[in-house]
Amino acid sequence: MSTATAEALDLFPLELGMQELEPMDAPSFWSGFKIGVTIGGVALSFGGAVFGGTVALATASIIST
Repeated sequence: MSTATAEALDLFPLELGMQELEPMDAPSFWSGFKIGVTIGGVALSFGGAVFGGTVALATASIIST
């Protein structure tokens, strides 16, 4: 390898520092995950309430007859 090539390679370090790695984090993944879990929990609660109300009404109509 010539000395010019070796000197040129020394200009570009191969290791990345923390400042270079910070944009590679995935905060949007985690915030999207939290939002998805929240929406899923709300949907589950609402579905449980609707199903529970339906069962209660059905049970009440069976008992009253």
